[in-house]
Amino acid sequence: MSAGSNPALSAITLGTVPRATYLLGALLLLAACQAKRTLELSTTPPGADVRLDDEFVGRTPVKVAFEHYGTRRVTFYLEGYRTVSKQLELSPRWYAQFPLDFVSEVLLPLGWRDRRRYHEQLVPGEEVLSLPSLRSVIERAAVLREGGPEGPRELPAPGPAVVPSTPPVPEEDAPAEEPRA
Repeated sequence: MSAGSNPALSAITLGTVPRATYLLGALLLLAACQAKRTLELSTTPPGADVRLDDEFVGRTPVKVAFEHYGTRRVTFYLEGYRTVSKQLELSPRWYAQFPLDFVSEVLLPLGWRDRRRYHEQLVPGEEVLSLPSLRSVIERAAVLREGGPEGPRELPAPGPAVVPSTPPVPEEDAPAEEPRA
């Protein structure tokens, strides 16, 4: 009996098998296309807590997967060392820029790897708190208030910070002046 004489057999072989093959091929191509993006963060000394965009991601050294490019804020905390917070600019590689990104991530099943490394030297010492100047806070508040529902066009930069200097020496510990004769 041939496949042409049995309508059920011909429907299975001609209808579902090629569709399943195409679907499986398309899924395999799409699964292999996405670039693997990792951000490797380290400090000297190691063991600092790391926050990426205000989210705890681990202790250094740490590898973090990321999906989108742009500006990210990374903060390192370690007891006995000053806290460091930096803006990292993660710009796309040549193959991830428009319009090449469509070809490199969707059409070509290459599986690019984009590995970024950032290292920070932590400075021993206590945290120094700073207070923004009152005038700077008031100016930024006025711009935010006048911005409307869509927000401000451009926010003024924070003004100079007031950093506490070393505490004054108490009078009891100060050397006494000798009387003049």
